[in-house]
Amino acid sequence: MATVGMPMLLKKHPEITHEEAKEIREFTGRHGQELAAAFPDKEAFEAAVEAGIQADKEAAEQAEQEHE
Repeated sequence: MATVGMPMLLKKHPEITHEEAKEIREFTGRHGQELAAAFPDKEAFEAAVEAGIQADKEAAEQAEQEHE
């Protein structure tokens, strides 16, 4: 998320916790290019978010299997 975007989001949504804000920043860091490309189209953006969530789940599962 852009340097300005996160403070604006937190101002609009003060219920977002510090940990949630950190997770949002990390997610946008990992998937920012895909999210930015899809942004103008709400449906495409939502699909990019879902794809990012799925990719993160798969990466976490793979990392867990490698540590077993």
